Amino acid sequence: MLYPWGPHSRFCLVVAALLQAASLTACGASKMVATQPCSAYNVPEHALKYKVNEARVDVEWHDEWVSKYGENLPEELPPQQNWQHPLLSGRYAGTMHEDSQASDVSNFRGPIPNNARVTYFHVLEKGKRLTGMAPVYTFLDDQTLLSISFGRDSATLMVVDITDEPKILDQVDIPGRGSKMKDLMKKEARMAVFRDTSGGAYSYLNAKGYMYVPGADNTIMRIPIRDRKIQRDEMKYLNLAHQVATGTITEAILEKKPKDNKLTAILPDPSGKIWFTSKFGIIGVIDEEVRTEEGCPTIYATAVQTFASEAKLRRLFDPLPEGGEEFIQKMNQQLGPGQDLDDFAELRDEFRRIFLEGREGLAEQIQNSFSVGQDGVYVVSNLALYKLRFNDERKEIELDPTWASAYATGNLIYDNDFQIKPGHLNDGSGTTPTLVGNRHVVIVDNAPGQLHLMAYSQKDGSLVSKVPIFEPGAGAVENSVVAYEDHLIVGNTYGYVDPFAENPTPGGIHRIDFDQESGEYVKLEGWPATGHLDAKTATPKLSTPNGLIYVYNRDVEREGHHDWQLTALDFRTGLRVFRIKGYFEKGEFGDNVNVFVKRGSLGKKDYDRKVFNNLWGTFTFGPDNAIYLGAYRGFVRIMSDQ
Repeated sequence: MLYPWGPHSRFCLVVAALLQAASLTACGASKMVATQPCSAYNVPEHALKYKVNEARVDVEWHDEWVSKYGENLPEELPPQQNWQHPLLSGRYAGTMHEDSQASDVSNFRGPIPNNARVTYFHVLEKGKRLTGMAPVYTFLDDQTLLSISFGRDSATLMVVDITDEPKILDQVDIPGRGSKMKDLMKKEARMAVFRDTSGGAYSYLNAKGYMYVPGADNTIMRIPIRDRKIQRDEMKYLNLAHQVATGTITEAILEKKPKDNKLTAILPDPSGKIWFTSKFGIIGVIDEEVRTEEGCPTIYATAVQTFASEAKLRRLFDPLPEGGEEFIQKMNQQLGPGQDLDDFAELRDEFRRIFLEGREGLAEQIQNSFSVGQDGVYVVSNLALYKLRFNDERKEIELDPTWASAYATGNLIYDNDFQIKPGHLNDGSGTTPTLVGNRHVVIVDNAPGQLHLMAYSQKDGSLVSKVPIFEPGAGAVENSVVAYEDHLIVGNTYGYVDPFAENPTPGGIHRIDFDQESGEYVKLEGWPATGHLDAKTATPKLSTPNGLIYVYNRDVEREGHHDWQLTALDFRTGLRVFRIKGYFEKGEFGDNVNVFVKRGSLGKKDYDRKVFNNLWGTFTFGPDNAIYLGAYRGFVRIMSDQ
C-alpha cells in the first residue's frame, strides 16, 4: 500500500551516527552479526566440500528442424548492440539477466549437440549448510567463474577454475538466510523459502574485480578478487539494517516479523552510486565517494511508497474512504522537498486510520531486481513501475520528472488483482523491468484473468502497448522478458508452485514484435512453430551467434518421471532445433544426504534425475560454448564443441 510522505520526501542517514561502534562478531557464517556501520569483513575460513560428476548425456535434433535444415544451426543474428554500462564488464554477464538492462541476451555461443558434455558441480555441504544451489554467475575471465552457493544457514562466494573440470580456487562465507530443515520438508514453509529473493541472487561484479553482495542480514559485502584470489584483507561490509528497518510503513506492519524486510538487489548507476532495494519497499543509494567522519560511505534512502502517492491512493481506493480527500489535500500541503520522514508521525497515524484499518497486512513490495539505463533506474513494485534518479543538488532520490504526470492515467499503476498467482513469488508483477534499447521498458502485469505485456516509453512513461498474453486464468510470468532489437520473448511460469514437485503446468512461450507502422507491439502468430514448450522456471535466454533461444524445461514423461533438459529454439521461426539432457542412473549421483532429507525434499524416487531441478535458479552464458545453470545441489555446466 502507500505511505503519505509526498513525492519529494526523503531521508539521508549517516550510518555512523545511528549505530554504536562495535566489532563484527564472526563465530561461523550463521553467527555473523554486523554491529558497526562499516568495517573490514572478517569471517572464519571454511573449505566448501564438493565433488564433480560427469553426467550421462542424451541429445536429440528435433525432426521438425532436421526435415527442413538438416543438423545445422540457424544463421547467426547480429550481436546485441545495447548501451554498455561503464562499470560492468563489456564481455561477460554482469548481472543475473546478462546486463544492466535485463535483456537476457548474450553474444556468447551456447552449447549444441556436437560432443555435448554435462558436468554437475555437486556441493556436499549438508546439515545447516544444505543445499548448495547456485543462482548467479559472472566471470573474471575466460578461465574463472564467480558464483554463490546458497545454503540453509550460510552462503559461499566461490572463485572457480573452469578451464577443465570445475575446481574451487578460493571461497568466502557470506550471511545466509537462516532457513531451518523443517522449512524444506513442508510445502507451505518451503514456499516462503523460495519466495525469498534475498541473500545474494542479485549480486554483481564490477569491471575492476569487486564483487558486491547484498547479504540476507542487510549488510552489503564488497569483496575484491585479484589474480583469481579473494583479497581477504581488503574485504569490507556496510551495514544497512537501520535504513531497511526505519522510516517505512514496515514499522507498523512488520512489528512481529521485522526480519522479513530484507535487501533484495543492488546495482550501480553510470555515475558509480550503488542503488539497493528491500522487499518492503526501501530504495537507497550508496555514495562511496562521499565519506562520513568515520570513513563510511554516505547513504540516502527513501521508500517506494513516497512516489506518486496521490495517484496510487486514487487508483487503489475508488471511491476514496471517508476523510480520504481531506487527507490528500493535507498531505500535499504539508509535505515538501527535503523534509524528514520523522516529522510526519501525526500524518502517518491519520493515513493508517483512513486507508489501512483492516488492511494492516498490505505493503508495497519490491521482490525482483531492477534495471539501470543511461538516464535512470527502473524499479517495479507489486503496484507500479518507476523511473528514478538521484538529485545531486538536493541529495535525494526522486521520481524522474518526465514520468510524474503519467501516473494520473493509471497505466504505470498497472492492473493487479493482488493475488499470488500459481507461479508468482508475490502479488504483483514477477518481472524485472526489461529495457528495450533506449526506447521502451517492458514488464508483465498481474491483472485478473488475462495477463498483459506492458510496454512504456522510457522518455515519459506513456503506455506504448498492452498486449494480452497466454490463456485467461492460466498465465503467470515470474521471469523477465527477453529483449533483442524490436523483438521480445516471454515464458509462462503459471503453475510452478512447489519447486520440489512435478508441477504440471500449461506452459507456453510467446514472441512479441514491435510493428513500426502501428507503433505498437504485436504477438507473432505461429511462433513457436510446433510443439508445446514449458518454460516454467529459468528465464529463457537468447544466444545471438547461434540464433537460438534456450529454455530449461522438462522432457516428456519417461518411466513415470519428467527429466530436466535444455531445449533450443530457432529465434526466427520458433522451430525446436535440439535438446540436451544430463542425467544420472539410480545411485550414480552419490549424494551424501540421508534418506529423510531426500524424501522430504525431492522424494526418493528418481532422486538421481531430480537433482537437475533448478529450483527457480537461472542460467548464464559463459566462455567455451557453455551454459551455467543452478541446480538442487550445486550447478550444472552444459557445454559442447562448435
